[in-house]
Amino acid sequence: MLSILKKNGCNVVKITQNLHQTNELVLETGNYICATGETKELQKEESYPICPKTNQPTTWRHVDHAYKTGDQVTETGFYMDKYGVKIKRKQVDVFPDCQNSGQPTVWKHT
Repeated sequence: MLSILKKNGCNVVKITQNLHQTNELVLETGNYICATGETKELQKEESYPICPKTNQPTTWRHVDHAYKTGDQVTETGFYMDKYGVKIKRKQVDVFPDCQNSGQPTVWKHT
């Protein structure tokens, strides 16, 4: 998802990264882990909370989201398939077949 914002009369493109900050809007329901390792289930359209351990602002990332070959990338970052092949993808890319086997595979954030 791309967000186009106006800043000082100029367009600014915001690209979702695999790390989310406290108070940002959750775009996908699921389990997330914060910088201290605490996990929490968050619902789409709620805000990322403060760290449940430190009660301070923190970063969050999706714990278990998996993408299949052919799915569109929703978060820029690094991904690994079940064979350990690591790739970097950006939003708007499409997940490829496994680079070793040439077969469809499943990708997860690293």
